[in-house]
Amino acid sequence: MVVHAALILLFAGCSDSVDQPGATPWAPSTTQAPGDRWADKITTGDGGAVAAPGFNTHIDATAPAWAESADSTLAELLGLTRQFDGPISVLLRRENGADNPVLTATLTKLGDDSVNAMRYRIVLRRADDGRFRFVEGKLTTRCQTGRGHQTFETTRCS
Repeated sequence: MVVHAALILLFAGCSDSVDQPGATPWAPSTTQAPGDRWADKITTGDGGAVAAPGFNTHIDATAPAWAESADSTLAELLGLTRQFDGPISVLLRRENGADNPVLTATLTKLGDDSVNAMRYRIVLRRADDGRFRFVEGKLTTRCQTGRGHQTFETTRCS
């Protein structure tokens, strides 16, 4: 199923709180890194698995400057550089070293009557050319009160 970029953010482990230790408020740069944009969108499958068809191939073919930073690679992957309809809030947590970062982004204030927050956990790898590539990811959601689970899970909200 294609996940609309407006509702996307990174997943972390299951947690009762939207806040995570080590997560900080984050916003993409107001000046986009130069380079060809990735025209496609991520997809999610069973168990919240994230796929990014053509993402790494695009980086290989165009060598965009945005792929030189883990944060801007994440923003491009998730479509976070575009305008949103409302005041979406993003928390970002970084784990691991600079060459194999695990980035967890939590999106709140989605304006959705059933989903309270979305969380993506994205694993990147720095290649020999210095640019980051997508390795794997997972999406979980936390439902609004009375609309389902109150922890980050892969099951749908009602």
